[in-house]
Amino acid sequence: MAPEPPPLPWSVRVQPERTLLLCAAALAVFGGAWCLLAAFGSGVWPCLWKSCTAWPCAGCGATRAILLLFSGRAAEAWTMNPGAVLLVPGLGAMVTYAVITLTCRLEPWRPAWRHRVPWRWLLVGAVAGNWVYLLVAGRA
Repeated sequence: MAPEPPPLPWSVRVQPERTLLLCAAALAVFGGAWCLLAAFGSGVWPCLWKSCTAWPCAGCGATRAILLLFSGRAAEAWTMNPGAVLLVPGLGAMVTYAVITLTCRLEPWRPAWRHRVPWRWLLVGAVAGNWVYLLVAGRA
């Protein structure tokens, strides 16, 4: 029987957590700037998809939903774009996990069942479901 190879160094094992924090930071900077522009009335660009097709895109209403969510009007935010409302706490939980893992130098959590779950298809289904909701609700 061949000997088991040595484990990867910790800095390599936590690469997904580092990538998550980098992407979350970029999203916070650019998304925050976008929301600030929208909140203070500076014109944000109209949705190119909606302008061309007259159908809402999968993210239509996300800026308004996030602004409503942070102003304490969660029910209105949910009707505006449920996907954006679910994204905020989900991303917050993932960032909290990554920060704790990296700052405390914990072993990253990698459940054994993660390879058996079709995560990509679940994500595609969630985005498609949100888009169908927006189409049926007639979001502007």
